[in-house]
Order: sequence, then C-alpha cells, then structure tokens
Amino acid sequence: MLSDFQQAMADIVASPAWCNAVREDEAVLSGRYVLDERERRRLVALARHSGMQAACSVYRMNRITPLAINLRATLHALGERLPGLVTLYWQAQPRGHTHFYIEADRFCRWLGERPEGRDDARVAVALAGEWPAVREALATSLREERSDDR
Repeated sequence: MLSDFQQAMADIVASPAWCNAVREDEAVLSGRYVLDERERRRLVALARHSGMQAACSVYRMNRITPLAINLRATLHALGERLPGLVTLYWQAQPRGHTHFYIEADRFCRWLGERPEGRDDARVAVALAGEWPAVREALATSLREERSDDR
C-alpha cells in the first residue's frame, strides 16, 4: 500500500533506531506496515544504504535547529542530558513541524511536563524565560499568516 510505503520510508529516515531494526531484521516492517514485496525490498535497501546515516543526521539537525535557535538557554541548562531528552522528545513527537515556533513550543510543553523541566531550577528558569517569547513569536507569526491569506 503506497501510503504505508511512504510512511515507512519517512520513519526509517526519522529514527536511526528503527532504521537499524530494519537493517537487522526486515520482518519488522510487516509488523507495522502493509507492503508488497517490491516495496519491502526497496525499504530494506534504503535502510541498508551507506548514505542512510547521513540522511538520519540531516533529519535530526532539521529537528533540533528550531530548538537551538529559540531555546538556547534552555538547551544549555539541560547540558549533558540534552541528547537523551531530545531523543525521548522525538519519540514522543515523531512528526516534526516545519514552523520553527510550533516545534519549539511543542518541545517547551513536553519539557515542562517532565521532571527535568519542573524540578531542575536552572532548566525551569531558562524555560520560563524563553517559552513566553516563543509563544508570543508564534502568535505573531500566525496572525501575520492569517492577514497574508486575506
């Protein structure tokens, strides 16, 4: 089914762990997607392609860029916990958003619900300082988009 093929391809690029799972055992595809034999072969070849590591890296850079631009102090306050937390966030929110402020707002909301965002004073202060600015920029951006649509 074409939509399952397209979703599987996106999932392989978005998740290095899933890509590795497909590389190790192509049967995992049938547990998640309805694919014909040709689609399955293509996805396995994609997962095993030598350039896939770079594709996964580019995807991850595109996901972290809105956070790095809009939440510099929060990311700095997270310190060494950042890589693990960002991976957890991407697992919780597997679909990124191309609107930088929406993606940053989603991360703030997610982090604010976690102990790292509530209980760590340094992170909580940074988040409290940056999240309102993200929300205001998002609201302004959406108002501008609406006025442009008229």
